[in-house]
Amino acid sequence: MSDKLRRVTTSNPTPTPAHELANDLATAFRGHPAGVAILTTMGVPGPEGLTVSSLASVSVVPAVVSVSLGHDSTTLAALTEGSRVIVHMLDADRAGLADDFAVPGADHFAGIAWRPSAEGAPRLETPGFVLHGFVQSMTDTGSATLIAVTIDRIEAGNCHAPGLVRMARGWYEIPR
Repeated sequence: MSDKLRRVTTSNPTPTPAHELANDLATAFRGHPAGVAILTTMGVPGPEGLTVSSLASVSVVPAVVSVSLGHDSTTLAALTEGSRVIVHMLDADRAGLADDFAVPGADHFAGIAWRPSAEGAPRLETPGFVLHGFVQSMTDTGSATLIAVTIDRIEAGNCHAPGLVRMARGWYEIPR
């Protein structure tokens, strides 16, 4: 072993009951700021979408991002592998739009300006970066589904506007 590396060993922690662990995990992530985006797709009955704070960059070559959607999500029900999706990365001035798309079961597109993209997915009128792609894979992960999205087109957005993050059940503006 290198002089700069030191092996660290710890004893295994005592298992925590599942419900207590779930509450602790939710509490931990409430205090962890996360970028806010809206994911949209075209379902059989029409456009579907929801606010996500689970967006993560997975790979730059190929360009892949991931999101996690709860099993009761109507947007998840509209997705299959190959579905076209758009990820709208939100600037701080779009907190109201994030609220609109965060309400479960609501008609998120009522009164919202949108148009179909060239690929047929609902494109919201937002100034932030817009990622166009398709569902590469969907993996059941317990109470949610992890979705890998291959990005095939990006519309550059405003790089100077404050960003929008979710933390402690609220929206916060952060400078860029």
